[in-house]
Amino acid sequence: SIKNIVAMEKIGIVFSEKKHKVPFFSYQMSESIQYGKIRFLLGEEIDGKFKRACVAEFLAMLFFVIMCCGCAMATLAIPNPNLMEVAASFGFGIMVLAQFVGPLSGGHINCAVTFALFVGGRVSLVRTVCYTFSQLGGSVLGAFFLWAIFGTNWPAARAFGSNSWDETVFTGSQVFLAEMMGTMLLVYNVFATIDIPTAGGGPLGVFPIAMSVMVAHLFLLPIDGCSINPTRSFGPSLVAAMAGIIGDYYHQQYMFWFAPMIGAAITAVIYEYAPLKPKKRENKDNMADAIFMAKKKRGEEEDEAEDEQRHHSQSYVPGSHEDYDPEL
Repeated sequence: SIKNIVAMEKIGIVFSEKKHKVPFFSYQMSESIQYGKIRFLLGEEIDGKFKRACVAEFLAMLFFVIMCCGCAMATLAIPNPNLMEVAASFGFGIMVLAQFVGPLSGGHINCAVTFALFVGGRVSLVRTVCYTFSQLGGSVLGAFFLWAIFGTNWPAARAFGSNSWDETVFTGSQVFLAEMMGTMLLVYNVFATIDIPTAGGGPLGVFPIAMSVMVAHLFLLPIDGCSINPTRSFGPSLVAAMAGIIGDYYHQQYMFWFAPMIGAAITAVIYEYAPLKPKKRENKDNMADAIFMAKKKRGEEEDEAEDEQRHHSQSYVPGSHEDYDPEL
Protein backbone atom coordinates (compact mmCIF):
# COMPACT_ATOMS: atom_id res chain seq x y z
CA SER A 1 0.00 0.00 0.00
CA ILE A 2 0.98 3.66 -0.33
CA LYS A 3 1.26 4.03 3.46
CA ASN A 4 3.69 1.11 3.66
CA ILE A 5 5.80 2.52 0.83
CA VAL A 6 5.96 5.94 2.51
CA ALA A 7 6.94 4.30 5.81
CA MET A 8 9.73 2.35 4.08
CA GLU A 9 11.04 5.46 2.34
CA LYS A 10 11.33 7.18 5.70
CA ILE A 11 13.81 4.54 6.86
CA GLY A 12 15.76 4.66 3.60
CA ILE A 13 14.12 1.88 1.58
CA VAL A 14 13.37 3.20 -1.91
CA PHE A 15 11.20 1.54 -4.58
CA SER A 16 11.78 2.46 -8.22
CA GLU A 17 8.96 4.28 -9.93
CA LYS A 18 9.09 2.02 -12.98
CA LYS A 19 6.76 -0.97 -12.64
CA HIS A 20 6.18 -4.19 -14.55
CA LYS A 21 3.28 -6.63 -14.68
CA VAL A 22 3.79 -9.86 -12.75
CA PRO A 23 3.27 -12.98 -14.95
CA PHE A 24 -0.16 -14.64 -14.50
CA PHE A 25 -1.30 -11.86 -12.14
CA SER A 26 -2.71 -8.36 -12.57
CA TYR A 27 -0.30 -7.04 -9.95
CA GLN A 28 2.27 -4.39 -10.89
CA MET A 29 5.71 -4.79 -9.27
CA SER A 30 8.43 -2.16 -8.94
CA GLU A 31 11.52 -2.76 -11.01
CA SER A 32 13.83 -2.58 -8.00
CA ILE A 33 14.15 -1.82 -4.31
CA GLN A 34 17.21 -0.20 -2.75
CA TYR A 35 18.54 0.42 0.73
CA GLY A 36 21.85 2.24 0.73
CA LYS A 37 24.23 0.30 -1.51
CA ILE A 38 22.07 -2.83 -1.41
CA ARG A 39 19.78 -3.13 -4.41
CA PHE A 40 17.47 -5.97 -5.38
CA LEU A 41 15.82 -6.31 -8.78
CA LEU A 42 12.14 -7.21 -8.54
CA GLY A 43 10.10 -6.99 -11.76
CA GLU A 44 11.01 -6.84 -15.43
CA GLU A 45 9.35 -6.85 -18.81
CA ILE A 46 7.98 -10.24 -19.85
CA ASP A 47 8.77 -10.23 -23.56
CA GLY A 48 9.71 -12.89 -26.09
CA LYS A 49 13.34 -12.87 -24.96
CA PHE A 50 12.30 -13.56 -21.37
CA LYS A 51 10.04 -16.45 -22.38
CA ARG A 52 12.77 -17.88 -24.61
CA ALA A 53 15.17 -17.79 -21.65
CA CYS A 54 12.71 -19.78 -19.52
CA VAL A 55 12.35 -22.39 -22.26
CA ALA A 56 16.15 -22.59 -22.50
CA GLU A 57 16.42 -23.29 -18.76
CA PHE A 58 13.74 -25.98 -19.09
CA LEU A 59 15.59 -27.71 -21.93
CA ALA A 60 18.98 -27.42 -20.23
CA MET A 61 17.71 -29.07 -17.06
CA LEU A 62 15.94 -31.74 -19.10
CA PHE A 63 19.19 -32.76 -20.82
CA PHE A 64 21.20 -32.30 -17.61
CA VAL A 65 19.10 -34.85 -15.71
CA ILE A 66 18.96 -37.31 -18.60
CA MET A 67 22.65 -37.25 -19.46
CA CYS A 68 24.30 -36.64 -16.09
CA CYS A 69 21.99 -38.62 -13.79
CA GLY A 70 21.83 -41.24 -16.53
CA CYS A 71 25.63 -41.39 -16.55
CA ALA A 72 25.59 -41.97 -12.80
CA MET A 73 23.11 -44.82 -13.20
CA ALA A 74 25.10 -46.43 -16.01
CA THR A 75 28.54 -45.97 -14.42
CA LEU A 76 27.63 -47.22 -10.96
CA ALA A 77 26.18 -50.42 -12.47
CA ILE A 78 29.53 -51.60 -13.84
CA PRO A 79 32.10 -53.54 -11.73
CA ASN A 80 34.49 -51.24 -9.83
CA PRO A 81 32.81 -47.98 -10.87
CA ASN A 82 34.96 -44.87 -11.13
CA LEU A 83 33.50 -41.84 -9.36
CA MET A 84 35.66 -39.58 -11.53
CA GLU A 85 33.54 -40.55 -14.51
CA VAL A 86 30.37 -39.47 -12.73
CA ALA A 87 31.91 -36.22 -11.49
CA ALA A 88 33.28 -35.44 -14.94
CA SER A 89 29.89 -36.04 -16.54
CA PHE A 90 28.28 -33.40 -14.30
CA GLY A 91 31.10 -30.92 -14.77
CA PHE A 92 31.42 -31.25 -18.52
CA GLY A 93 27.64 -31.56 -18.80
CA ILE A 94 27.30 -28.04 -17.40
CA MET A 95 29.92 -26.76 -19.84
CA VAL A 96 28.29 -28.38 -22.87
CA LEU A 97 24.76 -27.25 -21.97
CA ALA A 98 25.88 -23.71 -21.13
CA GLN A 99 27.28 -23.42 -24.63
CA PHE A 100 23.85 -23.46 -26.26
CA VAL A 101 21.60 -22.01 -23.53
CA GLY A 102 24.08 -19.47 -22.16
CA PRO A 103 23.35 -16.71 -24.70
CA LEU A 104 19.62 -17.26 -24.18
CA SER A 105 19.29 -17.47 -20.40
CA GLY A 106 22.76 -17.23 -18.93
CA GLY A 107 22.89 -20.99 -18.46
CA HIS A 108 22.02 -21.08 -14.75
CA ILE A 109 20.74 -24.71 -14.83
CA ASN A 110 20.51 -24.50 -11.02
CA CYS A 111 18.00 -22.57 -8.91
CA ALA A 112 20.66 -22.05 -6.21
CA VAL A 113 22.75 -20.14 -8.75
CA THR A 114 19.70 -18.15 -9.83
CA PHE A 115 18.84 -17.33 -6.21
CA ALA A 116 22.42 -16.23 -5.52
CA LEU A 117 22.35 -13.90 -8.52
CA PHE A 118 19.09 -12.41 -7.20
CA VAL A 119 20.59 -11.84 -3.75
CA GLY A 120 23.59 -10.27 -5.47
CA GLY A 121 21.37 -7.88 -7.41
CA ARG A 122 22.09 -9.49 -10.80
CA VAL A 123 18.67 -10.90 -11.80
CA SER A 124 15.10 -9.99 -10.92
CA LEU A 125 12.80 -11.75 -8.47
CA VAL A 126 10.39 -12.51 -11.32
CA ARG A 127 13.16 -14.15 -13.36
CA THR A 128 14.33 -16.10 -10.31
CA VAL A 129 10.86 -17.59 -9.77
CA CYS A 130 10.24 -18.31 -13.47
CA TYR A 131 13.68 -19.91 -13.94
CA THR A 132 13.12 -22.09 -10.88
CA PHE A 133 9.80 -23.43 -12.14
CA SER A 134 11.26 -23.94 -15.62
CA GLN A 135 14.14 -25.94 -14.16
CA LEU A 136 11.76 -27.98 -12.00
CA GLY A 137 9.71 -28.88 -15.06
CA GLY A 138 12.80 -29.92 -17.00
CA SER A 139 14.06 -31.98 -14.07
CA VAL A 140 10.79 -33.89 -13.72
CA LEU A 141 10.50 -34.59 -17.45
CA GLY A 142 14.14 -35.66 -17.59
CA ALA A 143 13.54 -38.14 -14.76
CA PHE A 144 10.56 -39.55 -16.67
CA PHE A 145 12.90 -40.18 -19.60
CA LEU A 146 15.27 -42.03 -17.26
CA TRP A 147 12.35 -44.14 -16.03
CA ALA A 148 11.53 -44.99 -19.64
CA ILE A 149 15.15 -45.85 -20.45
CA PHE A 150 16.26 -47.76 -17.33
CA GLY A 151 12.98 -48.99 -15.84
CA THR A 152 12.63 -49.70 -12.13
CA ASN A 153 14.89 -52.77 -11.81
CA TRP A 154 18.22 -51.18 -12.69
CA PRO A 155 20.93 -52.58 -10.32
CA ALA A 156 22.55 -49.25 -9.28
CA ALA A 157 21.34 -45.74 -8.53
CA ARG A 158 17.95 -47.14 -9.45
CA ALA A 159 16.12 -44.07 -8.07
CA PHE A 160 17.17 -42.18 -11.21
CA GLY A 161 20.15 -40.53 -9.53
CA SER A 162 18.22 -39.25 -6.51
CA ASN A 163 20.30 -37.79 -3.69
CA SER A 164 20.32 -39.40 -0.26
CA TRP A 165 22.74 -40.25 2.52
CA ASP A 166 23.28 -43.14 4.90
CA GLU A 167 21.98 -41.89 8.26
CA THR A 168 24.09 -44.48 10.08
CA VAL A 169 27.25 -42.86 8.68
CA PHE A 170 26.48 -39.14 8.36
CA THR A 171 24.27 -36.91 10.46
CA GLY A 172 22.00 -34.30 8.92
CA SER A 173 24.24 -31.46 10.13
CA GLN A 174 27.28 -33.06 8.48
CA VAL A 175 25.47 -33.37 5.16
CA PHE A 176 24.17 -29.81 5.49
CA LEU A 177 27.68 -28.41 5.92
CA ALA A 178 29.04 -30.50 3.05
CA GLU A 179 26.28 -29.45 0.64
CA MET A 180 26.54 -25.83 1.72
CA MET A 181 30.29 -25.72 1.13
CA GLY A 182 30.01 -27.42 -2.26
CA THR A 183 27.39 -24.89 -3.34
CA MET A 184 29.50 -21.99 -2.08
CA LEU A 185 32.42 -23.16 -4.21
CA LEU A 186 30.20 -23.20 -7.29
CA VAL A 187 28.50 -19.86 -6.64
CA TYR A 188 31.73 -18.03 -5.86
CA ASN A 189 33.13 -19.22 -9.21
CA VAL A 190 29.98 -18.01 -10.95
CA PHE A 191 30.32 -14.48 -9.53
CA ALA A 192 34.06 -14.33 -10.12
CA THR A 193 33.70 -15.50 -13.73
CA ILE A 194 30.95 -12.98 -14.44
CA ASP A 195 33.07 -10.13 -13.09
CA ILE A 196 36.32 -10.94 -14.87
CA PRO A 197 37.19 -7.67 -16.66
CA THR A 198 37.80 -9.50 -19.95
CA ALA A 199 34.63 -9.98 -22.01
CA GLY A 200 33.30 -13.52 -22.21
CA GLY A 201 34.49 -14.57 -18.75
CA GLY A 202 38.16 -14.36 -19.71
CA PRO A 203 40.11 -16.91 -21.75
CA LEU A 204 38.63 -19.86 -19.83
CA GLY A 205 35.00 -18.75 -20.18
CA VAL A 206 32.61 -21.05 -18.34
CA PHE A 207 35.30 -23.71 -17.75
CA PRO A 208 36.04 -22.73 -14.10
CA ILE A 209 32.32 -22.99 -13.29
CA ALA A 210 32.15 -26.45 -14.82
CA MET A 211 35.26 -27.54 -12.94
CA SER A 212 33.82 -26.30 -9.65
CA VAL A 213 30.82 -28.57 -10.29
CA MET A 214 33.16 -31.49 -10.92
CA VAL A 215 35.26 -30.81 -7.80
CA ALA A 216 32.11 -30.54 -5.67
CA HIS A 217 30.95 -33.91 -7.02
CA LEU A 218 34.28 -35.56 -6.23
CA PHE A 219 33.83 -34.36 -2.64
CA LEU A 220 30.11 -35.03 -2.21
CA LEU A 221 29.44 -38.18 -4.25
CA PRO A 222 30.54 -40.54 -1.44
CA ILE A 223 28.51 -38.52 1.09
CA ASP A 224 25.09 -38.01 -0.51
CA GLY A 225 25.49 -38.34 -4.27
CA CYS A 226 26.09 -34.57 -4.55
CA SER A 227 23.23 -32.20 -5.14
CA ILE A 228 24.35 -28.52 -4.87
CA ASN A 229 21.36 -28.08 -7.18
CA PRO A 230 17.85 -28.32 -5.69
CA THR A 231 16.03 -28.49 -9.03
CA ARG A 232 18.27 -31.31 -10.27
CA SER A 233 17.48 -33.29 -7.08
CA PHE A 234 13.73 -32.67 -7.16
CA GLY A 235 12.80 -34.37 -10.44
CA PRO A 236 14.49 -37.76 -9.90
CA SER A 237 13.19 -37.94 -6.32
CA LEU A 238 9.61 -37.18 -7.34
CA VAL A 239 9.58 -39.61 -10.26
CA ALA A 240 11.25 -42.34 -8.17
CA ALA A 241 8.46 -41.94 -5.62
CA MET A 242 5.87 -42.17 -8.40
CA ALA A 243 7.58 -45.33 -9.66
CA GLY A 244 7.36 -46.89 -6.19
CA ILE A 245 11.12 -47.21 -5.73
CA ILE A 246 11.97 -47.59 -2.05
CA GLY A 247 14.70 -45.40 -0.56
CA ASP A 248 15.68 -42.67 1.88
CA TYR A 249 15.43 -39.82 -0.61
CA TYR A 250 11.75 -39.11 0.13
CA HIS A 251 12.22 -37.70 3.63
CA GLN A 252 15.71 -36.33 2.93
CA GLN A 253 14.72 -34.09 0.03
CA TYR A 254 14.51 -31.01 2.27
CA MET A 255 18.28 -31.10 2.80
CA PHE A 256 18.97 -30.65 -0.89
CA TRP A 257 16.96 -27.44 -0.88
CA PHE A 258 17.95 -25.74 2.36
CA ALA A 259 21.69 -26.41 2.26
CA PRO A 260 22.34 -25.25 -1.35
CA MET A 261 20.03 -22.23 -1.10
CA ILE A 262 21.53 -21.05 2.19
CA GLY A 263 25.05 -21.61 0.88
CA ALA A 264 24.21 -19.68 -2.27
CA ALA A 265 22.78 -16.74 -0.31
CA ILE A 266 25.77 -16.59 2.05
CA THR A 267 28.20 -16.58 -0.87
CA ALA A 268 26.29 -13.83 -2.66
CA VAL A 269 26.34 -11.64 0.45
CA ILE A 270 30.04 -12.26 1.07
CA TYR A 271 30.99 -11.59 -2.53
CA GLU A 272 28.82 -8.54 -3.18
CA TYR A 273 28.73 -6.76 0.15
CA ALA A 274 31.86 -7.78 2.07
CA PRO A 275 35.04 -5.80 1.29
CA LEU A 276 36.54 -8.66 -0.71
CA LYS A 277 35.51 -7.67 -4.23
CA PRO A 278 38.22 -5.90 -6.31
CA LYS A 279 37.42 -2.31 -7.27
CA LYS A 280 37.70 -3.08 -10.98
CA ARG A 281 34.92 -5.67 -10.63
CA GLU A 282 32.26 -3.45 -9.11
CA ASN A 283 29.83 -3.61 -12.04
CA LYS A 284 26.86 -5.94 -11.61
CA ASP A 285 26.46 -7.91 -14.82
CA ASN A 286 24.47 -11.10 -15.36
CA MET A 287 25.71 -14.38 -16.81
CA ALA A 288 24.13 -14.02 -20.24
CA ASP A 289 25.74 -10.63 -20.94
CA ALA A 290 29.06 -10.99 -19.12
CA ILE A 291 30.08 -14.56 -19.96
CA PHE A 292 28.15 -15.33 -23.14
CA MET A 293 28.01 -11.74 -24.47
CA ALA A 294 24.35 -12.14 -25.38
CA LYS A 295 23.94 -8.49 -26.36
CA LYS A 296 26.83 -8.51 -28.84
CA LYS A 297 26.50 -9.40 -32.48
CA ARG A 298 29.00 -11.56 -34.33
CA GLY A 299 32.11 -9.56 -35.16
CA GLU A 300 31.50 -6.71 -32.70
CA GLU A 301 34.09 -7.97 -30.23
CA GLU A 302 36.75 -8.21 -32.95
CA ASP A 303 35.91 -4.70 -34.18
CA GLU A 304 36.26 -3.29 -30.67
CA ALA A 305 39.61 -5.05 -30.21
CA GLU A 306 40.90 -3.67 -33.53
CA ASP A 307 39.77 -0.14 -32.63
CA GLU A 308 41.49 -0.35 -29.27
CA GLN A 309 44.70 -1.67 -30.84
CA ARG A 310 44.63 1.09 -33.49
CA HIS A 311 44.10 3.75 -30.82
CA HIS A 312 46.93 2.25 -28.77
CA SER A 313 49.38 2.37 -31.69
CA GLN A 314 48.43 5.94 -32.67
CA SER A 315 48.88 7.26 -29.14
CA TYR A 316 52.19 5.46 -28.55
CA VAL A 317 55.15 7.77 -27.84
CA PRO A 318 58.53 6.11 -27.09
CA GLY A 319 59.92 7.19 -23.76
CA SER A 320 56.59 8.37 -22.36
CA HIS A 321 54.30 5.35 -22.62
CA GLU A 322 53.98 3.17 -19.52
CA ASP A 323 54.59 0.01 -21.56
CA TYR A 324 57.73 1.31 -23.25
CA ASP A 325 60.87 -0.74 -22.66
CA PRO A 326 64.11 1.07 -23.58
CA GLU A 327 65.96 -2.25 -23.96
CA LEU A 328 63.84 -3.25 -26.99
